[in-house]
Amino acid sequence: MSRSELPRVYQLIDLIQERAHPSSYFQNFEHSIEEEVEKRRVWLNREKELQRLDLKAWNFLKNEVSPYLTARNHRGRGWEQLISILNQARAYNYLLDIGCSEIKFIPRIEGKETPDLEATIDDNPVICEVKTINKSAQEAEARQGGLARKTLASLEPGFFKKLTYDLEKAKNQMASYNNKPGVRHIVFIVINFDDLLGEYKTNYYEEIDQHLALMPVAEIDVVFFNQKTCFHNDVNMKNAKVVNEAG
Repeated sequence: MSRSELPRVYQLIDLIQERAHPSSYFQNFEHSIEEEVEKRRVWLNREKELQRLDLKAWNFLKNEVSPYLTARNHRGRGWEQLISILNQARAYNYLLDIGCSEIKFIPRIEGKETPDLEATIDDNPVICEVKTINKSAQEAEARQGGLARKTLASLEPGFFKKLTYDLEKAKNQMASYNNKPGVRHIVFIVINFDDLLGEYKTNYYEEIDQHLALMPVAEIDVVFFNQKTCFHNDVNMKNAKVVNEAG
């Protein structure tokens, strides 16, 4: 896998001064991407996502992600912060796909939590906040210790508590930034379930859909990004939009 095939991924790699450092995300990248088919697929898809960003947006995202390329969490969470920031590219592409123009990342304001993206559609403003929900603390601990942990066919109450909190927080962030009449608010959510292979993922999304029906979040659009997994099916929801990853 060459630089010409992954030009923007390699621009990220070039930001790292010492790739062999244990906290560096891309250590042994060339070897692993050739040996591991799934990892190669993931990064080819990431490259396609990054390529769709215009130059200004790409430079902004590179700057945001740079500090986290060598910021490994040693308590079972690895580089979750890095991947969470890269997930913002998926939201940017979603805005493109629904017909938005003038899409840009929102610079951070000191002392204030801002949403991630703004754009325009049909002459109306669009504000988008991106949330990544990562594996539970119990799952992180189990993976770190190499312990076996039973994969559950249903989501646990803690997941729904986290989802509700993130939706309300996203709503407040967007309203605080721009809550004028006609503004469209979108929360774009990427979930990394404890079920790493995705065996029960279809069930999970059905449960999430039922949860949203019972606690609708007024005045925001909820969008989920259904990532490719070993066990993978496209999903649809009645109470949210789903972007099913292709490839």
